[in-house]
Amino acid sequence: MTTPVQLQSVREQMVSLLSQRFGLEPESVAPGATFDAMELDSLALVEFSIALQEVFGVPVNEEEFGAENTVDQVAELMAAKLRSQGQAG
Repeated sequence: MTTPVQLQSVREQMVSLLSQRFGLEPESVAPGATFDAMELDSLALVEFSIALQEVFGVPVNEEEFGAENTVDQVAELMAAKLRSQGQAG
């Protein structure tokens, strides 16, 4: 099970990434916001999946999430990947 601390840390890193690479205001990246609502198109999602892979060091397939997914859903996915690789405390 993903702990709240792990999920919060992953979410914070994702918000930072979305802000730095895609110019989103951090306060606009709510846990329940979909990528569609944040106006990220399919190309941006591919770029985001590559960025997630770089930041977290785990493989991420752009088909694992889409525009309809929320920030929290992807944060949970990343936390689970980290946990399965023994990288999250």
